[in-house]
Amino acid sequence: MTIPHRASPTPPGRAAACAGVGLERQARRLLRTALLSAGVTLLGCMQAPDLGAVQAERQKAVLHTDSFQSAASNGAVLAAGTAGGALVTSSDGGKTWARRLFASPASVIALSTCPDGSFVGIDFYRKVWIGDSAAKNWVAHPTDPAVNPLAVTCDAAQRIWVAGSNTTLLSSADHGKTWKTTKLGGDAMLTTIQFIDERHGVSTGEFGIVMTTDDGGATWTRQTPIPEDFYPYSTVFTDARHGWTSGLGGVIQHTTDGGKSWTPQENHSGAPMYTLLHQGGEVYGLGGGGAMVVLRGDEWVRFDHGLQLPAYLAAGAVLNPQSLLVAGAAGALHVVAAPGRLSVAAHQ
Repeated sequence: MTIPHRASPTPPGRAAACAGVGLERQARRLLRTALLSAGVTLLGCMQAPDLGAVQAERQKAVLHTDSFQSAASNGAVLAAGTAGGALVTSSDGGKTWARRLFASPASVIALSTCPDGSFVGIDFYRKVWIGDSAAKNWVAHPTDPAVNPLAVTCDAAQRIWVAGSNTTLLSSADHGKTWKTTKLGGDAMLTTIQFIDERHGVSTGEFGIVMTTDDGGATWTRQTPIPEDFYPYSTVFTDARHGWTSGLGGVIQHTTDGGKSWTPQENHSGAPMYTLLHQGGEVYGLGGGGAMVVLRGDEWVRFDHGLQLPAYLAAGAVLNPQSLLVAGAAGALHVVAAPGRLSVAAHQ
């Protein structure tokens, strides 16, 4: 006799668990349906996002996201470079600007002008950029791959000079096509370079290094270092003997003997000055917190530039004896009036 097969009864505990799983699955289905229905309703009420404002912002010559690191002027054209490889220029005193992007990768860390009005710049990726006097046509050339460039200038003979790592200077007499490398000894970063006239030049750098030339760059002499391992952000000389250099903590040092010795001067702003400028007997500083200072006697006094700046000013250029171009973080790019001798008295 064959006994029919009977399925084993489901244990009470497993039955309860299966029932619970079924209820949970049903609850999830209901919740998912409700959310999808709500989403459809919300989407039906929402308007498509308006991207016009985003596109309009992107088409501007100067963006709020720009971080300007460099600026230069040949008296007729202004130029400023950004960390992202953009260059903006103006031929109407800063009223309007045009924008271009250098071939990637590029990060325009320094700009200068030559005696013929042409522009020269360097980027973080060891290239030099040569631009015409209108700052419209630019050509890039590689520099020494062993040197990180930090500063650039042009001498009276139209030679390009680059200061950089490993206490090294580069010079080019053919617009950047070929380079001469001058190693000055050591592994310091040379952060500034300036030719004061046809014969005299100065380069300053890490650990207070001061290198000077009085034969147009044929030879360089190491002077006594600026005290306390000074790190220069910017250095400017008004003649072969008188110069200033700015560094950490808002310290500004002054020399009257061509860089052989230095004396600190009072900086009433208390802010570090990332750029020093000279024009028409005046010396200016631009720096932290958007502060601007001007030299009065042996002290640097703050002047009211009338701007609401969100961060710092990293670069600047002299447009004429009455106007300065100032540039920095968060798209800061402005032409400001240079202060008169009486306008700064109340801002000390």
